[in-house]
Amino acid sequence: MVKLTHFIWILLAFCTNSFGQTIAFKTYRDTAHKISFDIPTYWTIKYSKEQEGFICIPTTKVQKDIYRDCFEGIVFRMDFDNYGLDTLLFQQFDKNGDDYVTSDRVRHDVPVKFIKGKNWKGIRHDNICGISCKENGFHAAAGECQFFYFCKADRTVEIQTNGRALDDKVIARLISSFKFID
Repeated sequence: MVKLTHFIWILLAFCTNSFGQTIAFKTYRDTAHKISFDIPTYWTIKYSKEQEGFICIPTTKVQKDIYRDCFEGIVFRMDFDNYGLDTLLFQQFDKNGDDYVTSDRVRHDVPVKFIKGKNWKGIRHDNICGISCKENGFHAAAGECQFFYFCKADRTVEIQTNGRALDDKVIARLISSFKFID
C-alpha cells in the first residue's frame, strides 16, 4: 500500500508539472501596424525576408525542437490587410444558412467562430492542413492550422499557425490581449 501511495504522489507530481504548468507571457507591440498582443515568453516575432512577412518563431531549444522538422520552425505567420470584417467574410468565406464556413482538406463546411475584443471584431477557424516533415519526408493532411482574423474598420490582421495547434491557454491569452493601438 505504501508503494502504491508513493506511485500516486509521483504520478500526481508529474501530471501537475507537465500539464498544469503556467505559461509566462510577454507583450508584442508593433508600432508600425499599431497592434499589440501577448505571446509566450519563449517565442518572438520578426520580419522574415525569406518568408516575405512577419513570423513567430520559438526561442528555446525545447520549442525549436518541436517546430523544427515538420513546421518549418514557425509557430505562426502574420499578415496585414486593408479591409474590414464584412469584406473578409464576403471575399473569403461561404454562407451556409446563418453561418459562415470555409473548406479544408477534408470538409467543405468548417464553421468560423466570431470573436471580439476591446476595440475589434473578428473570426477564427481551425482547419485540417498538410504538413511536410524534412527529416523523414512525411507529408499528410495531419496538421491543424488555426486562423485568427482581428478587424477594426478597414484594417485586418491575420494570424495563421503552421500545422501545429496552439495551446488553449495561448489562444485565450492571444485573443483577450489583442488590441489595435490608436
